[in-house]
Amino acid sequence: MNSLHDIQCAFKRSVLSNDTEMTPHLVEGGIPASQRMQIYRNNARIGFHAALAATYPVIEKLGGRDWFRHSAREYQLRYPSTCGDLQYVGERYPLFLQETLQATDYAYFTDVARLEWAYQEVLIAAETSPLDPASLAQVTEAQYEKLIFKPRAALQLVRSPFPILDIWKAHQPESGMMSRDIRFDGAPSNILLIRRNDHVEMRELAEADFILLQQFMQGVRLGHAAESVTVAEFDLGASLQHLVLMKTIAEFRIDSEDESE
Repeated sequence: MNSLHDIQCAFKRSVLSNDTEMTPHLVEGGIPASQRMQIYRNNARIGFHAALAATYPVIEKLGGRDWFRHSAREYQLRYPSTCGDLQYVGERYPLFLQETLQATDYAYFTDVARLEWAYQEVLIAAETSPLDPASLAQVTEAQYEKLIFKPRAALQLVRSPFPILDIWKAHQPESGMMSRDIRFDGAPSNILLIRRNDHVEMRELAEADFILLQQFMQGVRLGHAAESVTVAEFDLGASLQHLVLMKTIAEFRIDSEDESE
């Protein structure tokens, strides 16, 4: 006798493929078992595709509906959902695109997808209040290099060699940008995504600001974070002030650990 686990695994395989191993376990109840299985299969595929399309509308526009439908099907077979929340259906889609498109002219799809997934993460992240700049007045000069800044939860960074923010903007409803005007030979994209009161803001950051904030997200001390910035004429004070005024920082603490120990 098959165990419940065996039957559940067989059902999963049958939903994701066209095999018939689950058919003997289905009660017809007026509908042939094969048709019952097809109903489950169609519902799973349609729901999966709809959730993925809602998460990656720009990718669907870039590739076209037929390509996206095929891509969604292949993605579902390779990375079936393991969560009951459809919000997370597309979590590994950028990885799937990297695996399938990295050696093609469409490799930039991967980074556009990373941007769209970051948007989703920022959209549902917990709310944290921005740092009050006045609170830094209590920090002494000797303590500054030991500061550890914690960025706000509803914030993500995406870096790409491609102009992915311009690509994203060009494919928004009623956008005045033309895809043919997008240059692929410019500087890398350093994109900040941060949730405001009623929207997710996306903007390009200066190289120094991006690296500094990236270091903060990794929990690095301010002194070491500053050393990671190799930009010529880097002004730490100006960059830090800019990040605070953009309300990217939630809080700070002074690291009490002695690194010489």
